[in-house]
Amino acid sequence: MCQKARMSRGNEGSLNKLKAIYTLHAELMETLDLACLPGCDLCCTRNVSVTTLEADLIANHLKKIDIPDWEGRLTLSKNLPRFKPLVTTNGLAHLCRLGKEPPEETVNPDWRPCPFLVDHRCSIYEVRPFACRCMVSKSVCQPGGQAEIDDYLLALNTVFMQFIEHADAKGYTGNLIDMLPLENRNDNDTEYIPNRPIEMILLPPEYQAQGREIITQLSALFP
Repeated sequence: MCQKARMSRGNEGSLNKLKAIYTLHAELMETLDLACLPGCDLCCTRNVSVTTLEADLIANHLKKIDIPDWEGRLTLSKNLPRFKPLVTTNGLAHLCRLGKEPPEETVNPDWRPCPFLVDHRCSIYEVRPFACRCMVSKSVCQPGGQAEIDDYLLALNTVFMQFIEHADAKGYTGNLIDMLPLENRNDNDTEYIPNRPIEMILLPPEYQAQGREIITQLSALFP
């Protein structure tokens, strides 16, 4: 399923679409009563998947800020276990449309911390990937516990992921650790999954009326 990656940096228009999607999601998060606070880092693992566009946005940001030895910590993380996706969100939708089962993926929440976690804070918070933005909880997570997220929000987050992938339909998806730094992203020993455009929206019927306005806003970014 994976292909050898030959990738180029995202263009400004695509990056602006990604930022607009992030903004719409942030506006949604502001309407929720969440327990997440600065210093909460139980979800800051090495299991974060990103698109090439998201990696580009982070790489551009890293040029402007000073994070102590981030490249060293990133290199160290490349030798540690981490989640490596086998199917993208729109790839999952494609399999669902065909009535096929998705591949089994291996992930462990104990594969932490994220190499960009510094003193229990996200050092790239301003440009953090969507996988981090959507990991929220209505109650305080305890060690060994789980986040408390509404089923509707989980479903809607999947839709946001579909549009993020759609914005980078000619790009790839992979683990954040493998996608950075940019100059290593053409390494023939590294594999990524090709992204896909949206074929169908993965929003269950019971949430379609509630989520119609947000889907309309997201769709408007792709005239």
